[in-house]
Amino acid sequence: MSDLLTSKRFIWLASMTFVFLAIDQFSVPASGQTPEVPASNSRSSSAVDEADIPEALQGDFKVQDIAAATAWVDRLNLADWLGPLAPLALSPFFGVACLSGLALWGPDAITDNALLGASGPLRSVPLFVVFAILALLTSVPRLSKVSKPFAQAMDRLEAYAVVVILLAIKLTSSYAGDASSGHELVVLASPLEAAIQNRPIVVEAGVISFTAETFLMIAMTVNLLVINSVKFFFEFLVWLTPFPTVDAMFEIANKATCAVLMTIYAFSPMLATAINLLVLFLALVVFRWTARRVRFYRTMLLDPVLARLWRGYGLPARRGLIVFPQDAIGPFPAKSCLRLMRDSDESGGWTLQPGSSWSTMTWLPTPSGGAKRSIRLSASRPPKWIRGWLTHAIEVQLDSPDDDVQGCFVLKTSRRHDQHFAVLSETLCIEVVDQAEQRRQAGTSKIEFA
Repeated sequence: MSDLLTSKRFIWLASMTFVFLAIDQFSVPASGQTPEVPASNSRSSSAVDEADIPEALQGDFKVQDIAAATAWVDRLNLADWLGPLAPLALSPFFGVACLSGLALWGPDAITDNALLGASGPLRSVPLFVVFAILALLTSVPRLSKVSKPFAQAMDRLEAYAVVVILLAIKLTSSYAGDASSGHELVVLASPLEAAIQNRPIVVEAGVISFTAETFLMIAMTVNLLVINSVKFFFEFLVWLTPFPTVDAMFEIANKATCAVLMTIYAFSPMLATAINLLVLFLALVVFRWTARRVRFYRTMLLDPVLARLWRGYGLPARRGLIVFPQDAIGPFPAKSCLRLMRDSDESGGWTLQPGSSWSTMTWLPTPSGGAKRSIRLSASRPPKWIRGWLTHAIEVQLDSPDDDVQGCFVLKTSRRHDQHFAVLSETLCIEVVDQAEQRRQAGTSKIEFA
């Protein structure tokens, strides 16, 4: 019973970061350690719920608990690895150049850093020069609207390259530390025992087991890519604005923010980690919202170009037409990637399905229970095609018994199939709006990227 309470107290000491919480959810206590509770309220010793929290926090914490928690934090070096992720996500190549500069000419206290130590690969003048040049080459195109699309196309490659570099550094330092300690990889009863004995912490989840360092590398990758994706969306919105100087101002502010966060990391990795977790939380809040809009803008802008370069890409697919609802339609949020399909049954209606089979919206819960893959559109009112300058609009009606005006929705689609529009309209049986009605409904597609 005391071992179980000790593990729970350690969990609460380590709850300052999401890594500790995740490790605790997958940790398995030693066999034979079951809490002495009545049979009617018995449960597995690995379960930690709200009923256990007050009991775990009763009494004073032991010195051994505090020492074990401190040893675990020191062994994982969480602040050293999580602190620079936010500035690296904002500007990957410039961030690596800053880290290399800190390792070379930073304060003396930074030599104890797990990432910037004297034996680390970042402590190299050629590496600093290479990444400084790469940062300059990727930053200059972002100052102009003409060259910025090329820089944004390379932005994801830049982020993935820095992820690979960070993981390589982490693997090198982990293997070097395990080899120098001379310990074998064993599964211990709890992270407390592993920290006390200075052994690699192994986490088990059923038949899967991995070290805490591996889990930390996964968390680092997710952290960096989520923040970088949200930054990419706002940078894309800046590019869409008609003001030329806004792009240069945004890039200068981005580099300045990265430099400030790296300076904070040099003097206080713990404070930099707190800022990184705050930025990650804010990015996660808007991540789904921004991801849908990034896909919408990318489809609308790149599809016509790809259709010109590759004629086969412009042919209508049998799986239907890719569309994006301008507003929320049924259970689908606004700007969700959907497919408008013609039903093959006798009803002759239309359906909207998720654009990808692996999408989280593939199965939609229903009020009566169960799930469904699609929503049906009105079979009596065919979709109306309204041409636009940059995008096309399709007006659809839900399959509802009453003729409610609010049941009409607007779907946006790209100009990908313009060269084969006759085949597309015949396949989907879409009604094309004539020129007079199109002018009357000009307000529907007035703001095509809204």
